[in-house]
Amino acid sequence: MTFQESPAEHTLERYFLASNLISAVGYGIQATLYVACTTYLWRKRKAQRIYAFLLVYMTLLFTLSNVMLIAEAHRVELTFVNNQNFPGGPWAYQKQSAGGTLNLLGLSAELALLFLSELFTIWRCWVVWCSVGRRMACLIIIFPSLMLLAALVTGAIFLTSIVHPTSQLALLGGAHSAAWGLAYYTLIIGTNIILTILILTRLIAHRRSIPTGLSPTHARTYTSLITMLIESFAVYSVIGTVCLVTYGVNSPVYSPFVSACITVQQISGYLIIARLAHGRAWQTDTTTCDLDVLSSASDGYTNSSKLTFYIKPE
Repeated sequence: MTFQESPAEHTLERYFLASNLISAVGYGIQATLYVACTTYLWRKRKAQRIYAFLLVYMTLLFTLSNVMLIAEAHRVELTFVNNQNFPGGPWAYQKQSAGGTLNLLGLSAELALLFLSELFTIWRCWVVWCSVGRRMACLIIIFPSLMLLAALVTGAIFLTSIVHPTSQLALLGGAHSAAWGLAYYTLIIGTNIILTILILTRLIAHRRSIPTGLSPTHARTYTSLITMLIESFAVYSVIGTVCLVTYGVNSPVYSPFVSACITVQQISGYLIIARLAHGRAWQTDTTTCDLDVLSSASDGYTNSSKLTFYIKPE
């Protein structure tokens, strides 16, 4: 039995499949980076406690990515294979099964990934601003932390509104699941945009303050364009903004952008962890080390004896 679907529903189905393809490609990149980072960090896990913490953190993220990908893959199978003759078509089945266990499992993993990644971004922002002072760094991250806490609460209500759409909590203020979803993505992406601006501000200020005596190769470790884009999660902020706009206007294009948003966020985090593992990422004493290297150079020492901060010994 076949059912006539509207062109709009066909469009939604196309973008839904496209989003799953983006997730699959992104997962392959994440898996490669995870194996590379884990292998390197495992050898150095006893050198510093931060390496052991990063191993646990990456494993948790990768586990959630696996859960999300498996849930999405099974949803595609159920929608377009097992229930292709569902009354109203595959998209009607998608809407009818939105509150199902499988969809909630994948969505929960997605929201958890976004939340944990933002925690990591807040920590990186704190690290970058610690060169100004730890008290200033703590003050800087207060507002983003409050936004992230609000996102956590909103995400819980979002999931509740899907499971129990008629509950008092779900209908708080006359809202519904789509509205709570928009509120969650607004808070989580807005938090990242603010953190990106804060990190870029500090990196640019540091770049302008670098003394002329510092070698270009040394300075480029923290001030190159690519470095600043990675450290500040700028690419994710741009894609997240587009995702937020398309979600807000209820455009079908939002689905691929949500997948791209999550994928880019995870890849950015892995790249920063890789830089941390190799001693190239910004640390709390980066500015001090720059001044030490400059001082050593002015005293006539060779650069090779003073650059162990960047490539730490095993």
